[in-house]
Amino acid sequence: MKKSTLLTVALTGSMLAALTFAADTKKAAPAAAPAAAPAAQQQKLIRVGTLKTVEQNREFQSNVQILQAQRQQAIELNAALEKETNATKKKELKAKLDEMMTKLNENNDKMIKAYGFSLSRNYTMVVETSHIYMLVSDEEAAKFEKDQAAAEAAAKKK
Repeated sequence: MKKSTLLTVALTGSMLAALTFAADTKKAAPAAAPAAAPAAQQQKLIRVGTLKTVEQNREFQSNVQILQAQRQQAIELNAALEKETNATKKKELKAKLDEMMTKLNENNDKMIKAYGFSLSRNYTMVVETSHIYMLVSDEEAAKFEKDQAAAEAAAKKK
């Protein structure tokens, strides 16, 4: 039986604001998706990447979390910059934000190349195979493997 679990990495309005700010600072930013698609326009899912191993899946999840954390830091720096009244501190914050946006854009480009993933789009992850494990003693493992082998042999005979 095939089970699917959906994990949606949603694009927030604040990301659009951060990307817009990056474009305003004349830094290269990933192209932002339209804010809302017309209701009449249907969209469909296309596969942009496949993670074949547990390690690839873990690395992808970790990379997405890093990218989202960097995006959040950029949003917070932008908010602090807008609130700051001291010109010197404002200049320092702007330099930090520019540096952060450069790093965020570089990492976003790496994610596009590696996985077809970009912060400027919405994605759905479909898990097609799950493995369930439990801790057992050596004796329990041997009995389980013996029972499983017997069941497979019986299924082949049918």
